[in-house]
Amino acid sequence: MTPTDVNPEEKKNPSKVSNIPDSDTDLKNVSKLVCTAWGLHPLLILIWITQPDFVIIVDNFDTTLTERKSTGSTRPEVSHKLAELDMTINTDVENIKIYLAEKYTKKNAPSYYAAFGIVKTGKVFKLPKDRDERKDALDLMLPAITLHGFDSKPFGLAYWTNVKTQYDALLAQATSIDGTVSIKVGDKNVLKIQIKKVLNAIINLIKANYPDTYKSELRNWGFQKEKY
Repeated sequence: MTPTDVNPEEKKNPSKVSNIPDSDTDLKNVSKLVCTAWGLHPLLILIWITQPDFVIIVDNFDTTLTERKSTGSTRPEVSHKLAELDMTINTDVENIKIYLAEKYTKKNAPSYYAAFGIVKTGKVFKLPKDRDERKDALDLMLPAITLHGFDSKPFGLAYWTNVKTQYDALLAQATSIDGTVSIKVGDKNVLKIQIKKVLNAIINLIKANYPDTYKSELRNWGFQKEKY
């Protein structure tokens, strides 16, 4: 038979699909079904872990997964607010450049930019794009505004103090969310490894105890590959 004669349906081999799902949600759901089924088969044991201990691991996985999703769900809102504030800063920093040009002439104004945290990026002068560097630049902006006498300007000390307060708060919130999510992902992955280890052992246990009917028994325990 030539390659063109192969029936596309024959290429699909359901038996190659793992009994253990990889996605977090599917793994959680299958694990809970297995926990219940294992509780109904007290004669099937693993000497290194008990059914109640496995229930605890699965519950912790469920909780960690929920917390990770809940925490991560707030990140897009913070990211959007930061992006909007970045755009505002990019526009309004031009007023500082105007104030400097008015006071020190357009030719001499660039020599004062660094004092305000303004740096050259490509062919233009602006606040750094990197957010941590931009935060540091705003720290320079406030005393520089006072030093050069721009306090009472429309885009003076009050304006940039408010911008800095918002920026610091949003950046801190984003950093906190990212840190918490990172921790939860780490915890989740550790639990995921433990769960897969137990599920593999249970699959082998079922095959050993039900040599003729293990396929249907696996389905009864929740290992239904077509669902994941």
